[in-house]
Amino acid sequence: MLRIFKLIIQALLVAYLVIFSVSNGATVTFKPFMNVVQYEIPLFLLVIFTLFIGIVIGAVAMYGEKIGLNSKIKKLNKEIKADKQEIERLQKLTISQEENEKTVSEELPKQQEKNEVTVSNDIKDAIR
Repeated sequence: MLRIFKLIIQALLVAYLVIFSVSNGATVTFKPFMNVVQYEIPLFLLVIFTLFIGIVIGAVAMYGEKIGLNSKIKKLNKEIKADKQEIERLQKLTISQEENEKTVSEELPKQQEKNEVTVSNDIKDAIR
């Protein structure tokens, strides 16, 4: 469906250019460099040439913008990669700290039991 729509638009554009060319066949004097050089050309060629030059200038401008945007995309992708690596590093750090806390919390009651036994032994020794 889209292909047919494009074909219709292109056919209408070509038909318009043919009608425009036939209707504007009168010659005009074209002076691109003031009065140094002048050309006698049909009006429709002048208009089509001017339109073509405008399209080329617009394409060059868009290409320049595209290059700038591609550069920015690459820079942002590098930042994203660095951020992901930092996130992974911090997650590993957090996981290892949690494991250390678990180990410490498991050893703490054992240490307290040893301290209580030592204190009770010290009291017994003091009493003797």
